[in-house]
Amino acid sequence: MDFRYLPVMIQTYRYYIPTTDILYPVVYGLTNLDAQRKINDAIFNLMLKISSELRQPDLVTYITGSYEIKANERGFLSVTLGQLGNFGGAHPMTIIKALNMDVSTGKVYGLKDLFKADSKYVERISEIITREIKEREIPLLEEFRAIKPDQDFYIVDNNLIIFFQLYEISPYVAGFPYFSIPIYKLQDIIPDDGILSKMMGV
Repeated sequence: MDFRYLPVMIQTYRYYIPTTDILYPVVYGLTNLDAQRKINDAIFNLMLKISSELRQPDLVTYITGSYEIKANERGFLSVTLGQLGNFGGAHPMTIIKALNMDVSTGKVYGLKDLFKADSKYVERISEIITREIKEREIPLLEEFRAIKPDQDFYIVDNNLIIFFQLYEISPYVAGFPYFSIPIYKLQDIIPDDGILSKMMGV
């Protein structure tokens, strides 16, 4: 058995200060302590960044947060951190961000890192999402043209999940638009030794 590809061990920690109460994951037990430090630093720093974006300087902002593990296998960890800010407005504001990490090195993957160089992954994914927006009749704030090169994503099972923040493409009532793309549909533009190929078991 190759122990490098077993699920990593995770503990839940609590970040608590007045008006802020957030649960976040901490990885432990890795043989590569430098990778473990990089992963935990990335998680903690993103947790602080989200709360900073939610906090309103001229209003008392009550922030709560938690996380979800989306993938923890084959040397890969995909986690989402979600926080809700309540500052007395018409409705609270929520931010969800994802981290996608190589457990052996601590590397954090951006969307572009999943694909071959010059693969035009933005256009390919945008075409798929455009069709799905029409099929699902998702309300838009304006015409959807393309994802960002660093669009939010995570990986679960054999699917690449592309998602958008509140108000990014849709009105608040539509929530967070998620688009699940089977990895096999992108197989021709992903490297054979890339993370998506590994998640497919190729």
